[in-house]
Amino acid sequence: MAKPKLHLDEDASQVDIYRSLLSKGHDVTRTPNEWINKKASDEEQLQKASGQGRSIFSFNAQDFLRIAKKTPNTKVSLCQSKNRFQ
Repeated sequence: MAKPKLHLDEDASQVDIYRSLLSKGHDVTRTPNEWINKKASDEEQLQKASGQGRSIFSFNAQDFLRIAKKTPNTKVSLCQSKNRFQ
């Protein structure tokens, strides 16, 4: 089974997560990069990642669920971080 192409949104793009995924052989990009700037909105990040054939990976579940419902043909991977809600 092919590994998904991931894009870490600005909220999830800590360097340690990015490097860990890369070291395990994942095809992963992160905000910011050459095709998306650090101040890009959630909508823009989702559109640009989708345009690259990537699934957004985010801790920002509430916003991305709302956006994904309005945006056809997008892929979203969400993760709830325990320390964000303590």
